[in-house]
Amino acid sequence: MVDNLRGFRSQNKLKKAALHVIASQLGESEIKALREIFMGLDGNGDGLLTVNEMKEGLQQSGLKEIPPDLQQIMEEVDSDGSGVIDYTEFLAASLDKKVYMAEDVCWQAFRIFDRNGDGRICKDEIAMVLNDDGVKNSAARDIAEVMQ
Repeated sequence: MVDNLRGFRSQNKLKKAALHVIASQLGESEIKALREIFMGLDGNGDGLLTVNEMKEGLQQSGLKEIPPDLQQIMEEVDSDGSGVIDYTEFLAASLDKKVYMAEDVCWQAFRIFDRNGDGRICKDEIAMVLNDDGVKNSAARDIAEVMQ
């Protein structure tokens, strides 16, 4: 799970946004194990993970050494800038590649990005998704970079 979280932070904004969309669309069977991990890490049950809750949860799970970059991982997974990781952010960052690379899941995400249904994704549609789906607001430069 830590490797998935670490890998998530290096993804571009478009892929992060797509993973958020995918995470919000997945069924119970696909996320059951991740939901259980999240609930186990969420010490106070508020639906949000803090750095301390992550550290405690990782220690309780038997991880001998807490990753030195945990704070940075948490900040980059926290796509809405709230200072904590919510359930959807956790799911998006923790998803196994086999789940999010399934063809039907990719098409589902594509259709959400393709707001006008023309079979293409334009800069305006990316901007809408990046700004609407809990992903930090992106400047036009970031959107241009994603399109590049």
